[in-house]
Amino acid sequence: MLNYIKNEEGATFAVAIMLLFLTTIFITYYVISFEAQIKTYNSLEFANVRATINLLEEIGGK
Repeated sequence: MLNYIKNEEGATFAVAIMLLFLTTIFITYYVISFEAQIKTYNSLEFANVRATINLLEEIGGK
């Protein structure tokens, strides 16, 4: 198997480029997913802070 990959036609280089491409795609997908999750958490935090402020204003107004 290793002799088949290490032929003189550049198969090792092609396999290395393919692995690099797949790894880059995986890392990019992971980073984009993480950023989307962080944005969701930030929006939920903002909504909860706003709800708390509204609740405190209602309590203070009584």
